[in-house]
Amino acid sequence: MSTWQITQKAAYLNDFIELNKNLQKAVVNAVEELEHDPVTPRGDTIKKLQGYKNVWRYRIGTFRLIYAVDRDSCMLRLLAVGPRGSIYERFNYRGWDAPGAAVEFGPRMEQAPEWSNHPEWFRPEQREPERERLPRKLTPALLRKWRIDERHHPALMRCLYAEDLLNLVNIGVPSDVLGRVMDGLFPLPVDKIASQPDHVLLDPEDLLAYAEGTLSAFLLHLDEKQKPLADWALAGPTLVKGGPGSGKSTVALYRIRAIVEQALRDGREVPSILFTTYTNALINSSESLLRQLLRDTLQLQEGDRLPGQIRITTLHKTATWIVRTRGEPFGMAYDNHRSDALQSARYNLRPRAFGDTDKLAWSEALEGLRDDYLLDEFDWVIEGQHCRCEQDYLDARRIGRGIPFPEARRRAVWRLYEGYCDYLRAENRYTWERLLQTALDHVRADDGFAQRWDYVIVDEAQDLPPVGVALCVELAQNPSGVFLTADANQSLYNRGFRWTYVHEDLNVRGRSRLLRRNYRSTQEIAAAAAQILQAGEEFDTDAAAQEFVHSGAYPVTYAASSSEDQARWIARRIYEAARELRLPPNAAAVLVSSSSVGVPLAAALEGHGLPTTFMKSRNFDLDAPCVKVTTLHAAKGLEFPIVVVAHVEAGRLPRDTDATDEEEIMAFLQGERRLFYVGCTRAMRYLFITYDRHLPSPFLADLGEDCWMMVGD
Repeated sequence: MSTWQITQKAAYLNDFIELNKNLQKAVVNAVEELEHDPVTPRGDTIKKLQGYKNVWRYRIGTFRLIYAVDRDSCMLRLLAVGPRGSIYERFNYRGWDAPGAAVEFGPRMEQAPEWSNHPEWFRPEQREPERERLPRKLTPALLRKWRIDERHHPALMRCLYAEDLLNLVNIGVPSDVLGRVMDGLFPLPVDKIASQPDHVLLDPEDLLAYAEGTLSAFLLHLDEKQKPLADWALAGPTLVKGGPGSGKSTVALYRIRAIVEQALRDGREVPSILFTTYTNALINSSESLLRQLLRDTLQLQEGDRLPGQIRITTLHKTATWIVRTRGEPFGMAYDNHRSDALQSARYNLRPRAFGDTDKLAWSEALEGLRDDYLLDEFDWVIEGQHCRCEQDYLDARRIGRGIPFPEARRRAVWRLYEGYCDYLRAENRYTWERLLQTALDHVRADDGFAQRWDYVIVDEAQDLPPVGVALCVELAQNPSGVFLTADANQSLYNRGFRWTYVHEDLNVRGRSRLLRRNYRSTQEIAAAAAQILQAGEEFDTDAAAQEFVHSGAYPVTYAASSSEDQARWIARRIYEAARELRLPPNAAAVLVSSSSVGVPLAAALEGHGLPTTFMKSRNFDLDAPCVKVTTLHAAKGLEFPIVVVAHVEAGRLPRDTDATDEEEIMAFLQGERRLFYVGCTRAMRYLFITYDRHLPSPFLADLGEDCWMMVGD
């Protein structure tokens, strides 16, 4: 029985797949031996690596397996494996022994740079960098070892310089392929290895499956602060809060294992569990990771699916399934359908004869309300709060909507909404929020949808409208089975929100905990982004007080002289940051306030030789071989190594508002601040903000030189 838990770094996996099969098997045998005792020296096989307090090496012929140990938690971290000389060079080992100078291997080996220590390409006297020649010739044998599809071999083998590799994204070579090649060509040094997250190795034999391509990924390891939350308060409802990149989703997956293991220990069957993820892209990866996590518990064999009692899906897919059980065919109302429905409702509400006083009053009350504002009102207030009649809407909370709605205006908006619904009903189409409403009604009906789950786990709950969270609660056999993860500072829509407003049984007081460690962004990016919210009134200081694994360069703001200057600067920064990170340019995202800004900016970046596409949230393709320009709203839940928040200008961020009431204005501006913050916290390694120096956003005045590098003024 193993007494040591094994984790591994991505750098180690990159090294492992380069080994021949005999060496791979020898490494697996070594790892199986180390599971039982990695800290007792054994001849010339196992020795402590001099110069480190907690790093050891295992000798396999002329190769060395390097690992770190944490005696307190009985955890072994696999760091690297390779030929003796190159491995020791990466770990700065020269055979010296200086116990007093020994260092502890850990994330803090990645030191934050001084304020002025930015990459060379930030400095005014910057010169065109020399081209970096590839350290190894790319051959078919080498590319096959790295599991590179043969159709990409010709283009890769023509590359002589690192820049050539990065430009291959322009001809359709996928970014993950380029990433594998760059990792193979330029192995990470010890400080960069230290900054990588730990992934769990549940079975050393999984290494062989990974090398063969039958296992695609490994589950993140829970740290000492995350682990207790997986099995804490299994009788809920419970809430785990955390800032961006704090591992909330990982905790939720581990919680499923804790639930299953507890049931089996009690002699019960596997309980029914509904796990709702934020996006479609997370479904397959969550299923794969959960199969690894439950493999031993449920004795799953290779190729086995999760038991039917465990359902992993998005809430909207669940709602679609529920509504379709009624046997009524329907289609979804997309942007064009919703726009047509609103125009029809506006037309029908116009007064057609002298004396048509009701319609005249309604038209006057609706005057000045933009279409996009009204559609948001329908989505997030009327349907999002499950308003089923005019009185429900009159009583609804609208904090943060920016424009005050007295009773007369609300009654007019309700009439407009009724016409909007009539149009969509005739077309037999549902909006996404109306779909959630209909599903909730069906679940609550006496003769409605009967399926219930013992546990309902809701990831990123802050981004669901209240009707969606209420549906999740109703789908649980009992509210005690509800588990939520959320980040109050990332909520874009539910301002002034309390969980008990959603459902009377959703009381998490005394059953909520906080994750503080950030695995996504650098400390510098997080500190800079926090300044955006700190100037506002609704700042969750608990969620913002984080610990960090990564350090890096300070974020940069650029005051451009024109839109053309802004596009030129963005294109250059993306190219240079991508080169610095040894990533293709499509590792970058450019976030904007609206499509009216994003579409011309994407075209301008294309004009500067940067493959760029503007993407809406409905057709967002993370794998597309281009820089993604998208809206701040659409970027919610995503992350990118390089992020540019562009055109941060007055009238765009924040948008203009017609509100005159001081409380409404403050709530509206706080919502816009939160949107800005969410955009900045999508960045992992580099963050840039650009704006027209003649129209700076008032939010920029809150950014200080202690956290930002400001250029262009």
